[in-house]
Amino acid sequence: MIAPQPAGMDMNALMGRIRRLVQMDTTVFEEVRTDREATVPALVVAAASTLLAGFGGWLWWTVTDLPESGDRFIQSFIIGSILSMIVWALWLGITYVMLTQVFRARADMGELIRVMGFAAVPLALSALIFVPVLDFAVGLISIALLFGLNVIAVQTTTDAPAGRVLVAVGAGFAVWAIILTFLVGDDNTLAPGFFLFDTGKEILKDIGEIYSGFDVNIPSE
Repeated sequence: MIAPQPAGMDMNALMGRIRRLVQMDTTVFEEVRTDREATVPALVVAAASTLLAGFGGWLWWTVTDLPESGDRFIQSFIIGSILSMIVWALWLGITYVMLTQVFRARADMGELIRVMGFAAVPLALSALIFVPVLDFAVGLISIALLFGLNVIAVQTTTDAPAGRVLVAVGAGFAVWAIILTFLVGDDNTLAPGFFLFDTGKEILKDIGEIYSGFDVNIPSE
């Protein structure tokens, strides 16, 4: 007997859409923006992509042999991923306000949730940032694709010109990135994935200064 799936969670359709996005088929956004049943899957995609980024960041910390990896698992992977989703919701809200209140363009919150949820797929690429040498490049590409795909996604939901969509999405993205950057410091790593790099490398430099007589491998960017 096949267990029933949650409403709005057709796994075949969901995986098909993700596969098409990986192949850069952006017509997915035209489909999901008017599909109310795609709201829950979109949120699942955003959450899963964020968790994969968080897990990749923790793996990078562990593979690089940085201290207190257990604490980073809790702080960055679990708490950081939750906080990242909360700040992502703020990004979404800022984009909506910019479009509707600042630029007086048409925008629907439900449509934005759906398209921006699916546009979070590139974050999943950060699961691979633990790979030596490629770590920083993979993380940077992931963030760049995240921003670019969100611009394309939001454009399908509004009548605002492309330049104004870029500004609206960019404003929300900037807040998202700045907040997550400030959540990572010497004592706390409350952000996932790519945002761990600066703190991790500062720790490696400190170790190198303390144990200057040892060969400390500091990953290059």
